[in-house]
Amino acid sequence: MNTDGINIKLVINEIRHCFNVLKFTADELHNDISVNASARAVIESLYPNEVKTVPDIAREKGVSRQHIQVIVNSLSKHDIVKSRNNPKDKRTFLISLTKLGKSKFEIILRRETDFMNDISKKFTDHEIATTSSVINKLTSLLEGVENE
Repeated sequence: MNTDGINIKLVINEIRHCFNVLKFTADELHNDISVNASARAVIESLYPNEVKTVPDIAREKGVSRQHIQVIVNSLSKHDIVKSRNNPKDKRTFLISLTKLGKSKFEIILRRETDFMNDISKKFTDHEIATTSSVINKLTSLLEGVENE
């Protein structure tokens, strides 16, 4: 068991770098349908038939309401999401996917499935299981620190 924290720092740095590479890869993968990684995350949150407010999505994603609002405004301009009045709260709108939004996300899912299937061939089952276990344990420990 490592007690100096150096090795876990390397793992955390690799996770951060991997996250950034994944974001860039998603941006490139879906560039032709004008969906970047941030927009993809919002669309995913609403797929297939979810109805949420901007603050709901922001809480779920751990980002600011303003950040999600900018994304929703852009998606709305491109007819990917629609909004309607919220009978429970006059200050927020209910956001959902349009038919076009669902269709675009289905394209995204097919592309990403193909992409992940290609990448997964380069790993053994043991490597994937070990990596998943380490990341899950790290996440649980960090959530414990966050909740203290």
